[in-house]
Amino acid sequence: MIDRDGRIVFGSLLALILVLTVSIVVEEQFGVGLREYPVLSFLVFAGLALAVPQLYLAATDDETADDDPTRSRVQFAAVATAVFALAFADDASGISYLVIAGIGSGAVIALVCYEALRWHHGSSEGSLSQAR
Repeated sequence: MIDRDGRIVFGSLLALILVLTVSIVVEEQFGVGLREYPVLSFLVFAGLALAVPQLYLAATDDETADDDPTRSRVQFAAVATAVFALAFADDASGISYLVIAGIGSGAVIALVCYEALRWHHGSSEGSLSQAR
């Protein structure tokens, strides 16, 4: 039996395969391929396959005292988005390049803000417990 995390990740990969299959059919029928739209391609691969399931699992995980799985999921989603942005921005040009690079940069900046917020909450909770 596949656990909840596996079902969600497997479901996102299945959705990716479905989108790619539809994309191939549309390309054969109408001559419009997913490769012609680098921002859409990036969002399908980085978003649908990687970031969305990891961020969903991070948001819906049970809160525990040690929330390393949630932290690891957020870190993975941000770094994977940035890496895919580098790969997809290499093939893009013009405004598509800027949009993809902006999303990748935003993912890294969001990760830095997330870590700073976690650090701030951890340090403020520690100072409150020491004051008592």
